[in-house]
Amino acid sequence: MKLKTVIKNVLLGSVAGLAMVGTAAAADLPVKAKAAEYVKICSTYGAGFYYIPGTDTCLKVGGYVTADTYFTDIEGKTRVTVPGVSYRLDNDPDGQSYFLTRVGVQLDARTQTEYGTLRSYFEGRFNAGESYGFGQEIDTGEFSFSDGIRNSAEMKYGYIQFAGFTFGRATSAFDFWAGDGWQGIQPGSFYSDVTLNVIQYTADFGNGFSATIALEDSYGREDEFANFEELSGQQVPDIVGNIAYEGTWGAFKVSGAWHQIGDWNPLVGPDFGNGPTSLFTSNDDSGWAVLAGVRFDFAETTTLYVEGAYASGAPGYLGLDGTIPVVDAFGRAVEGWYVGGSLIHYWTPSVFTTVVGSYTQSDNFAVGYDIDVNNNTNFTGVSSTDFTGYNVGVNIGWVPVKGLTLVLQYDYLNAEYSGSDFLYGNVTPISYSQEAAQNRVTFSAKRSF
Repeated sequence: MKLKTVIKNVLLGSVAGLAMVGTAAAADLPVKAKAAEYVKICSTYGAGFYYIPGTDTCLKVGGYVTADTYFTDIEGKTRVTVPGVSYRLDNDPDGQSYFLTRVGVQLDARTQTEYGTLRSYFEGRFNAGESYGFGQEIDTGEFSFSDGIRNSAEMKYGYIQFAGFTFGRATSAFDFWAGDGWQGIQPGSFYSDVTLNVIQYTADFGNGFSATIALEDSYGREDEFANFEELSGQQVPDIVGNIAYEGTWGAFKVSGAWHQIGDWNPLVGPDFGNGPTSLFTSNDDSGWAVLAGVRFDFAETTTLYVEGAYASGAPGYLGLDGTIPVVDAFGRAVEGWYVGGSLIHYWTPSVFTTVVGSYTQSDNFAVGYDIDVNNNTNFTGVSSTDFTGYNVGVNIGWVPVKGLTLVLQYDYLNAEYSGSDFLYGNVTPISYSQEAAQNRVTFSAKRSF
């Protein structure tokens, strides 16, 4: 009996031992692990932000792809009147169709600190296609005519924000209505919308009110001629300030800017038979600009922008760098103004229409001329002219699904240098004017993510 009990205990112990060995072996086998949470949602700054693993910084990655198709028809007219000769030249080429594609990459990183939010933002743009005609913000924001291949990469934004300061490439503190309502990569013209290198400080007074003071890179608003011939390099950056309000009914901004012109001898010559002359020197060494804009939001379906700006010796603040000079042939600061805006209305959450446009005009300014008539008669001197331009457009858009916008847009542009009274030269009164008109149809598809 005792022997039987011993044998039984040995057998049971063996079975238990085998079971334990089996369990240990099973534990060594690979099993499906529970999914690890590598990325944690950050809800502090809104949708789309995630914590960068191992840090307390929230990052949002986004971007867009815009694919545009254009048909543009341009007509140019030149009229010249000199003693005994008056002629008109019309240039009316066939309309052109072309394509532009842009890919944008956006990174927004934010960290909460004892001084508030530390933010860095980046937007890179990659462009490909052909551009033709007139359009603002194609490359530098200047009003220009272009006809050529465009394949480029650019940094649209790249800045740091901390404790009210902004450092880097950002939107100018001067600007308010940034052409909102224009659709496509090649929008309308004659308004101020510039991204440039800045040092800004914004004070938040609460209840929607704020004020900003900034030092901004003057090269961001001037064409090459102004930078290297008139300004002779930047000694002092532009000084810009604004007072702004953002509320439930809309927003407004009043802003001003000071711009250094620098000393310049605008006219050395021409030779009128007595040798070169140097009669004129710069009369103005400072330019300035002011802007006022307001936005009205109606019933969450309609937005109205109205804006006006005036500038003297600072055409970049009118979106006219390269179109009118900083100073004229007598060294006087050239003045001009614009008024513009848009009306955007959503008929349904997915269908909207827009009416948008602007008008600009300069004061009369002196320009040097050198005109060869019929390849055998040359007229040189100084006369005066002025510039006027307007651009109006209408579009209809459809948002079939979230993140996708399809737009059909038509716009008309007219730009003219008209004059001129005779001021100085080797001939009696001369008249010279140029005019360009543009009809353009745009189809734009944009996917944002």
